[in-house]
Amino acid sequence: MASKQPQVTEQTRANLTQAFWSLYLEKPIEKITVREITDRAGYNRATFYLYYRDVYDLFDQLEEGVLSQVRALVDQRLLASDTLDFSQHMGLIIGLAQRFDGFMPRLMAGDPSFGDRLKDIIAPLLDRFILPDEGMTDEERTIMREFYLSGLLAAVNTWMAREDRMPIDRLLELIVAAAAPGVSASAPLP
Repeated sequence: MASKQPQVTEQTRANLTQAFWSLYLEKPIEKITVREITDRAGYNRATFYLYYRDVYDLFDQLEEGVLSQVRALVDQRLLASDTLDFSQHMGLIIGLAQRFDGFMPRLMAGDPSFGDRLKDIIAPLLDRFILPDEGMTDEERTIMREFYLSGLLAAVNTWMAREDRMPIDRLLELIVAAAAPGVSASAPLP
């Protein structure tokens, strides 16, 4: 790892990451070279290797950064609540997804394990607040959890991939109506 000033280090990482993303939106990861990333970011190859082993390491660190932010939101804010304010909680998750606008649909499409890891992070919310404790076998709970998680991620991914997106509050209304019938989606957004 580089031991330069933190601001310089973070800016260099951000520039390399942005260069990678611009390439990743154009072609598969297998066709991206370190040379292309560094040329686009304005650095030499040695600078790249101060931060990453290879293109796949950059990609893995980037994915883990996204997942870490989702995990922190779920663990520190959403699971800390005693009750579910589905609209507000979904608003926070979608707001976080918006922060990675342009990246999320590509991550979901480009790496199937990313979606699975994202589901693993969000699943405790369903277990705690949506899926009933009583009246379901373990198999039924597993099936319903997958149903909700897959639908939620597909809906958000489809919404993010569109250039002419509906307003976020309408998306929340649709998700709340599908996932938690009878729950109001009128809570204020973050």
